[in-house]
Amino acid sequence: MLARLKATDPALTSQAPRPDVPRLMEATMNTPTTATAPTTAAKDTAPRPRFVPALAFTALLLLAAGGAITWGVTRGGDGTAEKAAPPAATAAPHPHPHTGPLTLALPDSGAAAAKCVAPTPDLLRRHQLAFEATVTAKQADRVDLKVDHWYRATTDPADRPAEVSLTSDEAYSEAPDFEIGAHYLVTADNGAVPMCGGTTEATDEARALFREAF
Repeated sequence: MLARLKATDPALTSQAPRPDVPRLMEATMNTPTTATAPTTAAKDTAPRPRFVPALAFTALLLLAAGGAITWGVTRGGDGTAEKAAPPAATAAPHPHPHTGPLTLALPDSGAAAAKCVAPTPDLLRRHQLAFEATVTAKQADRVDLKVDHWYRATTDPADRPAEVSLTSDEAYSEAPDFEIGAHYLVTADNGAVPMCGGTTEATDEARALFREAF
């Protein structure tokens, strides 16, 4: 009985078929396998790339380059570019170029014996200069006047003198008395006061004649 059971037992190695070893090895090599290692640990242990020092180094390089460029622009041209010369100062025009008063000569007493006719606007209009002035000083042969108003002049308003001096070697009987502080109307031609030119004390009637003439 025991002998029969042994003969029919399939687990006995003496009668079981041998395994196909080459087939098993080929199947093992061709079967894909997946890694089961935890990803969290890999992420935690993997070294991080050091970008911060690299960026800081790049920023330092840019700052250094910018400073060099700025220094070059600032310093560039010191030895080659010519500095602009400052504009030359110009003197302001003097409002009154005359350094002294205008001098006019009075006629002497022997110039004419006849009496002068009364002035008219037509006669006054023939003279080169005409003005009203105030006597500021008086000597034997000189009278100083300050011009109050120019009726006619041969120069621009800015070039007209503010003072006039009348000179004469002899007393002129037809000339006004020229009292200090009084106002007078004066005409002149070629640097001289004509004997019958209408020079007189400045009254309302005389001023009206001068305004009509000039």
